[in-house]
Amino acid sequence: MTLQQLRYFCVTAEVLHYTRAAALLYISQPSLSYALSKLEKELGIPLFEKQGKQITLTRYGAEFLPYAKRALSELSKGQDRLKELKTPSTGIINLGYIYSVSFSVLPSFVERFYAYLGNRQTAFRFHQGMAGGLIEQLLNGSLDLLIAGRPEIDSIEYLPIAEQELFLALPASHRLANRASVTLSDVSEEQFISISHEAVIYRELADKFKKASFSPHIVFEADEYSSIAASVTTGAGVAIMPRLPILDNFNLRLIPFSDVPMTREICLLRYRLHTMSSAVQGVWDFARHLSETGEAR
Repeated sequence: MTLQQLRYFCVTAEVLHYTRAAALLYISQPSLSYALSKLEKELGIPLFEKQGKQITLTRYGAEFLPYAKRALSELSKGQDRLKELKTPSTGIINLGYIYSVSFSVLPSFVERFYAYLGNRQTAFRFHQGMAGGLIEQLLNGSLDLLIAGRPEIDSIEYLPIAEQELFLALPASHRLANRASVTLSDVSEEQFISISHEAVIYRELADKFKKASFSPHIVFEADEYSSIAASVTTGAGVAIMPRLPILDNFNLRLIPFSDVPMTREICLLRYRLHTMSSAVQGVWDFARHLSETGEAR
Protein backbone atom coordinates (compact mmCIF):
# COMPACT_ATOMS: atom_id res chain seq x y z
CA MET A 1 0.00 0.00 0.00
CA THR A 2 1.39 3.39 -0.99
CA LEU A 3 0.56 6.97 -0.02
CA GLN A 4 -0.36 7.58 -3.64
CA GLN A 5 -2.93 4.78 -3.52
CA LEU A 6 -4.43 6.18 -0.32
CA ARG A 7 -4.67 9.64 -1.84
CA TYR A 8 -6.29 8.26 -4.99
CA PHE A 9 -8.78 6.32 -2.86
CA CYS A 10 -9.73 9.34 -0.71
CA VAL A 11 -10.27 11.64 -3.68
CA THR A 12 -12.34 9.05 -5.53
CA ALA A 13 -14.38 8.35 -2.40
CA GLU A 14 -15.18 12.06 -2.13
CA VAL A 15 -16.40 12.61 -5.71
CA LEU A 16 -17.60 9.04 -6.46
CA HIS A 17 -16.73 9.45 -10.13
CA TYR A 18 -13.64 8.00 -11.78
CA THR A 19 -13.35 10.62 -14.53
CA ARG A 20 -13.69 13.60 -12.15
CA ALA A 21 -11.33 12.02 -9.63
CA ALA A 22 -8.71 11.42 -12.32
CA ALA A 23 -9.03 15.05 -13.43
CA LEU A 24 -8.58 16.30 -9.86
CA LEU A 25 -5.52 14.08 -9.48
CA TYR A 26 -4.06 15.09 -12.88
CA ILE A 27 -3.77 11.46 -14.02
CA SER A 28 -5.54 9.39 -16.65
CA GLN A 29 -8.61 7.39 -15.74
CA PRO A 30 -6.94 4.04 -16.61
CA SER A 31 -4.06 4.91 -14.27
CA LEU A 32 -6.52 5.69 -11.49
CA SER A 33 -8.50 2.50 -12.06
CA TYR A 34 -5.31 0.42 -12.06
CA ALA A 35 -4.08 1.98 -8.81
CA LEU A 36 -7.42 1.43 -7.06
CA SER A 37 -7.69 -2.13 -8.34
CA LYS A 38 -4.20 -2.86 -7.03
CA LEU A 39 -5.13 -1.41 -3.64
CA GLU A 40 -8.27 -3.56 -3.49
CA LYS A 41 -6.27 -6.69 -4.31
CA GLU A 42 -3.75 -5.85 -1.60
CA LEU A 43 -6.50 -5.32 0.97
CA GLY A 44 -8.45 -8.32 -0.24
CA ILE A 45 -11.79 -6.50 -0.34
CA PRO A 46 -13.68 -4.31 -2.83
CA LEU A 47 -13.68 -0.62 -1.99
CA PHE A 48 -16.07 0.56 -4.70
CA GLU A 49 -19.02 -0.91 -6.56
CA LYS A 50 -20.77 0.25 -9.72
CA GLN A 51 -24.44 1.17 -9.81
CA GLY A 52 -25.17 1.95 -13.45
CA LYS A 53 -22.92 4.83 -14.45
CA GLN A 54 -22.31 5.78 -10.82
CA ILE A 55 -19.94 4.29 -8.25
CA THR A 56 -20.47 3.99 -4.52
CA LEU A 57 -18.36 2.92 -1.60
CA THR A 58 -18.85 -0.59 -0.41
CA ARG A 59 -19.35 -1.01 3.31
CA TYR A 60 -15.68 -1.98 3.46
CA GLY A 61 -14.68 1.19 1.62
CA ALA A 62 -16.85 3.34 3.90
CA GLU A 63 -15.24 1.73 6.94
CA PHE A 64 -11.73 2.18 5.55
CA LEU A 65 -12.16 5.83 4.44
CA PRO A 66 -11.80 7.63 7.81
CA TYR A 67 -8.62 5.68 8.57
CA ALA A 68 -7.13 6.59 5.20
CA LYS A 69 -8.02 10.24 5.74
CA ARG A 70 -6.46 10.30 9.19
CA ALA A 71 -3.30 8.65 7.89
CA LEU A 72 -2.90 11.29 5.17
CA SER A 73 -3.74 14.08 7.63
CA GLU A 74 -1.16 12.94 10.16
CA LEU A 75 1.52 12.67 7.50
CA SER A 76 0.66 16.18 6.33
CA LYS A 77 1.00 17.44 9.89
CA GLY A 78 4.36 15.71 10.11
CA GLN A 79 5.54 17.42 6.95
CA ASP A 80 4.39 20.79 8.30
CA ARG A 81 6.21 20.11 11.56
CA LEU A 82 9.44 19.31 9.74
CA LYS A 83 9.12 22.50 7.70
CA GLU A 84 8.63 24.44 10.93
CA LEU A 85 11.69 22.84 12.49
CA LYS A 86 13.75 23.55 9.39
CA THR A 87 12.69 27.16 8.82
CA PRO A 88 14.26 29.54 11.35
CA SER A 89 12.35 32.37 13.03
CA THR A 90 8.93 31.30 11.78
CA GLY A 91 6.05 29.43 13.33
CA ILE A 92 3.53 29.75 16.13
CA ILE A 93 4.58 29.47 19.78
CA ASN A 94 2.19 28.60 22.60
CA LEU A 95 3.47 30.82 25.39
CA GLY A 96 2.00 30.57 28.89
CA TYR A 97 2.33 33.27 31.54
CA ILE A 98 1.21 34.02 35.06
CA TYR A 99 -1.05 37.02 35.62
CA SER A 100 1.49 39.11 37.52
CA VAL A 101 3.80 39.38 34.48
CA SER A 102 1.08 40.29 31.97
CA PHE A 103 1.39 44.09 32.23
CA SER A 104 5.13 44.64 32.16
CA VAL A 105 7.40 41.62 31.85
CA LEU A 106 5.45 39.83 29.11
CA PRO A 107 4.93 42.72 26.66
CA SER A 108 8.46 43.96 27.23
CA PHE A 109 9.92 40.50 26.61
CA VAL A 110 7.97 39.99 23.37
CA GLU A 111 8.79 43.44 21.99
CA ARG A 112 12.48 43.05 22.85
CA PHE A 113 12.47 39.63 21.22
CA TYR A 114 11.06 41.06 18.00
CA ALA A 115 13.65 43.84 18.05
CA TYR A 116 16.43 41.32 18.71
CA LEU A 117 15.24 39.04 15.93
CA GLY A 118 14.78 41.86 13.44
CA ASN A 119 11.39 40.64 12.15
CA ARG A 120 7.94 39.54 13.31
CA GLN A 121 7.61 36.21 11.53
CA THR A 122 7.22 34.35 14.82
CA ALA A 123 3.66 34.47 16.16
CA PHE A 124 2.57 33.85 19.75
CA ARG A 125 -0.54 32.27 21.19
CA PHE A 126 -0.80 33.50 24.77
CA HIS A 127 -2.22 31.41 27.62
CA GLN A 128 -2.72 32.96 31.08
CA GLY A 129 -3.25 30.94 34.23
CA MET A 130 -2.01 29.82 37.64
CA ALA A 131 1.55 28.53 37.75
CA GLY A 132 0.58 24.98 38.73
CA GLY A 133 -1.84 24.50 35.85
CA LEU A 134 0.49 26.14 33.37
CA ILE A 135 3.36 23.85 34.37
CA GLU A 136 1.11 20.84 33.74
CA GLN A 137 0.42 22.21 30.26
CA LEU A 138 4.15 22.70 29.71
CA LEU A 139 4.81 19.09 30.65
CA ASN A 140 2.04 17.65 28.46
CA GLY A 141 3.09 19.69 25.44
CA SER A 142 0.15 22.11 25.32
CA LEU A 143 2.61 24.94 25.94
CA ASP A 144 5.99 25.40 24.27
CA LEU A 145 7.31 27.92 26.78
CA LEU A 146 6.16 29.50 30.04
CA ILE A 147 6.96 32.79 31.77
CA ALA A 148 6.73 32.32 35.54
CA GLY A 149 8.80 32.14 38.69
CA ARG A 150 11.69 29.75 39.12
CA PRO A 151 10.42 26.13 39.13
CA GLU A 152 11.41 23.29 41.45
CA ILE A 153 11.07 20.51 38.88
CA ASP A 154 14.29 18.99 37.54
CA SER A 155 12.80 18.23 34.14
CA ILE A 156 12.04 21.91 33.57
CA GLU A 157 14.87 24.08 32.31
CA TYR A 158 14.71 27.81 32.97
CA LEU A 159 16.45 31.07 32.09
CA PRO A 160 16.03 34.30 34.12
CA ILE A 161 14.57 37.05 31.94
CA ALA A 162 13.57 39.79 34.42
CA GLU A 163 13.46 40.87 38.03
CA GLN A 164 10.17 42.06 39.47
CA GLU A 165 10.12 44.31 42.54
CA LEU A 166 7.65 43.49 45.29
CA PHE A 167 6.00 46.10 47.53
CA LEU A 168 4.06 46.26 50.76
CA ALA A 169 0.44 47.00 49.88
CA LEU A 170 -1.42 49.09 52.48
CA PRO A 171 -4.78 50.84 52.69
CA ALA A 172 -4.41 54.61 52.24
CA SER A 173 -5.40 55.18 55.87
CA HIS A 174 -2.70 52.86 57.29
CA ARG A 175 -0.17 54.26 59.77
CA LEU A 176 2.68 53.44 57.36
CA ALA A 177 0.98 54.71 54.22
CA ASN A 178 3.07 57.86 53.97
CA ARG A 179 6.43 56.21 54.57
CA ALA A 180 9.02 56.30 51.78
CA SER A 181 10.05 52.75 52.66
CA VAL A 182 9.45 50.08 55.28
CA THR A 183 11.29 47.21 56.92
CA LEU A 184 10.01 43.79 57.88
CA SER A 185 10.19 44.76 61.54
CA ASP A 186 7.77 47.63 60.80
CA VAL A 187 5.10 45.09 59.85
CA SER A 188 5.89 42.33 62.34
CA GLU A 189 2.56 42.84 64.11
CA GLU A 190 0.46 43.13 60.96
CA GLN A 191 -2.00 40.60 59.59
CA PHE A 192 -1.06 39.46 56.08
CA ILE A 193 -3.23 38.52 53.13
CA SER A 194 -1.29 36.13 50.95
CA ILE A 195 -1.44 34.83 47.42
CA SER A 196 -2.40 31.16 47.25
CA HIS A 197 0.23 28.71 48.48
CA GLU A 198 -0.02 27.04 45.06
CA ALA A 199 1.58 30.10 43.42
CA VAL A 200 5.35 30.10 42.91
CA ILE A 201 5.62 33.56 44.50
CA TYR A 202 4.28 32.11 47.77
CA ARG A 203 7.28 29.80 47.99
CA GLU A 204 9.66 32.58 46.99
CA LEU A 205 8.33 34.87 49.72
CA ALA A 206 8.49 32.06 52.26
CA ASP A 207 12.20 31.62 51.45
CA LYS A 208 12.83 35.35 51.93
CA PHE A 209 10.96 35.37 55.24
CA LYS A 210 12.91 32.35 56.45
CA LYS A 211 16.25 33.97 55.65
CA ALA A 212 15.15 37.13 57.46
CA SER A 213 13.80 35.11 60.45
CA PHE A 214 10.42 36.69 59.87
CA SER A 215 7.11 34.88 60.42
CA PRO A 216 4.17 36.75 58.92
CA HIS A 217 0.76 36.26 60.48
CA ILE A 218 -1.25 35.14 57.42
CA VAL A 219 -4.99 35.42 58.01
CA PHE A 220 -6.10 34.11 54.62
CA GLU A 221 -5.04 33.41 51.04
CA ALA A 222 -6.53 34.41 47.67
CA ASP A 223 -6.01 33.10 44.15
CA GLU A 224 -5.51 36.45 42.43
CA TYR A 225 -4.33 39.95 43.22
CA SER A 226 -7.58 41.85 42.67
CA SER A 227 -9.14 39.90 45.56
CA ILE A 228 -6.09 40.60 47.71
CA ALA A 229 -6.20 44.31 46.84
CA ALA A 230 -9.90 44.52 47.68
CA SER A 231 -9.27 42.91 51.07
CA VAL A 232 -6.32 45.19 51.82
CA THR A 233 -8.47 48.23 51.00
CA THR A 234 -11.01 47.19 53.65
CA GLY A 235 -8.28 47.02 56.28
CA ALA A 236 -8.38 43.24 56.62
CA GLY A 237 -4.60 43.11 56.40
CA VAL A 238 -1.52 44.06 54.38
CA ALA A 239 0.03 42.18 51.49
CA ILE A 240 3.20 41.85 49.46
CA MET A 241 2.75 42.05 45.71
CA PRO A 242 4.21 43.41 42.47
CA ARG A 243 3.03 46.70 41.02
CA LEU A 244 0.11 45.98 38.68
CA PRO A 245 -2.16 48.33 36.70
CA ILE A 246 -5.22 46.71 38.28
CA LEU A 247 -4.15 48.14 41.64
CA ASP A 248 -4.98 51.63 40.34
CA ASN A 249 -8.63 50.72 40.88
CA PHE A 250 -8.08 50.46 44.63
CA ASN A 251 -7.23 53.05 47.27
CA LEU A 252 -3.88 51.51 48.14
CA ARG A 253 -0.32 52.57 48.81
CA LEU A 254 2.63 50.49 47.58
CA ILE A 255 5.72 50.96 49.75
CA PRO A 256 9.17 49.50 48.91
CA PHE A 257 11.23 47.57 51.45
CA SER A 258 14.58 48.98 52.54
CA ASP A 259 16.04 46.15 54.61
CA VAL A 260 15.62 43.10 52.36
CA PRO A 261 15.96 42.70 48.57
CA MET A 262 12.24 42.21 47.95
CA THR A 263 12.36 41.14 44.32
CA ARG A 264 11.44 37.96 42.51
CA GLU A 265 13.14 36.32 39.54
CA ILE A 266 10.97 35.87 36.47
CA CYS A 267 12.08 33.05 34.17
CA LEU A 268 11.36 31.51 30.80
CA LEU A 269 10.64 27.81 31.28
CA ARG A 270 10.74 24.83 28.93
CA TYR A 271 10.34 21.06 29.35
CA ARG A 272 13.71 19.43 28.73
CA LEU A 273 12.29 16.37 26.97
CA HIS A 274 10.44 18.28 24.25
CA THR A 275 12.19 19.04 20.96
CA MET A 276 12.21 22.75 20.23
CA SER A 277 11.12 24.02 16.83
CA SER A 278 13.30 26.67 15.22
CA ALA A 279 10.81 29.31 16.33
CA VAL A 280 10.90 28.15 19.96
CA GLN A 281 14.68 27.84 19.77
CA GLY A 282 14.85 31.46 18.61
CA VAL A 283 12.92 32.67 21.67
CA TRP A 284 14.99 30.45 23.96
CA ASP A 285 18.23 31.81 22.47
CA PHE A 286 16.99 35.35 23.07
CA ALA A 287 16.23 34.53 26.71
CA ARG A 288 19.72 33.05 27.04
CA HIS A 289 21.12 36.28 25.61
CA LEU A 290 19.25 38.30 28.27
CA SER A 291 20.49 36.00 31.01
CA GLU A 292 24.13 35.89 29.90
CA THR A 293 24.46 39.63 29.21
CA GLY A 294 22.80 40.67 32.44
CA GLU A 295 19.97 42.42 30.61
CA ALA A 296 17.50 40.33 32.58
CA ARG A 297 18.32 42.34 35.69
